[in-house]
Amino acid sequence: MGRTVLCPHCKSTINEDILKQKNSENICLVCGGRLDDDGDADVKSDWITWYYYGFKDDNSSQVLHDKPIDLEKRGDVYYLIKEFKAPPKDINGNCDAAKKELRKYVPDAFPEKKTVPKVQCPYCFSTEVQLVPKKFSLFTGIMTNGFNRICVRCQRKF
Repeated sequence: MGRTVLCPHCKSTINEDILKQKNSENICLVCGGRLDDDGDADVKSDWITWYYYGFKDDNSSQVLHDKPIDLEKRGDVYYLIKEFKAPPKDINGNCDAAKKELRKYVPDAFPEKKTVPKVQCPYCFSTEVQLVPKKFSLFTGIMTNGFNRICVRCQRKF
């Protein structure tokens, strides 16, 4: 019985004897990816080492540097949390890709800002919206629950 091979793309395990029978020793039978590479080695070749530091006096503050800080001199202020490989800064000097890669190791590091959904009128696209309670229904004879959204500009309900 042959050894089992792990596909780096789909993470499935395949017996080496079955691969030889199918004449696909370097191709995954499940996803069709190559078994002899790690998938995106050419993408990761330009990655640099990043250093994720925390402040000793304030446990909630962290910094991300692409160059190491000398902890012998600055060890009273900083401590190293994680050293990892990630893409370099982009053209604008942002390190968002490095922060995204860091979240794989430290999930609560630099959390992404949550966007608040914007309510806008589907007719005139105004964001000036007012909530008005629904009225008494003559058809059913009872109060209807809920609210209607009314645009302040075009006065339409939606």
